[in-house]
Amino acid sequence: MKQRIGYFGKGLFENGSYKLVALFISLILWLTILGRREFVVNKEIEVEFTVSSSVLIAGQSSDKIRVKLSGSQPVLKKYKESQQVLQINLSDRAPGLYEIDMNSSRIDVPPGVKILGVKPSQIRVEITAVKN
Repeated sequence: MKQRIGYFGKGLFENGSYKLVALFISLILWLTILGRREFVVNKEIEVEFTVSSSVLIAGQSSDKIRVKLSGSQPVLKKYKESQQVLQINLSDRAPGLYEIDMNSSRIDVPPGVKILGVKPSQIRVEITAVKN
């Protein structure tokens, strides 16, 4: 009986350097996988409309949109802290009431960041002619 216990104790500490390296590698892999969680944040982006000199914007339903983003924490933090203005060109539009879609293709995001949603999905813009 003593020989088995002695063998077990001896086997536990044999090849200690290999076991230590294996433990170190498994900890690195575990921390890497743990750090790959996707985070979700909301960011408000200002919307500016550009029109020709013969017309002006009489009103718009919203001047900001809220974008829901997912990605790694460092990239999202850096992107969220940056100031961004979404410029939409309406210089080819005549006076009237328009509903402009705020789809995700209009918004530039860094690689690794996904757009989950945009609210409002449309902004109403009223364009009127300039009176001389």
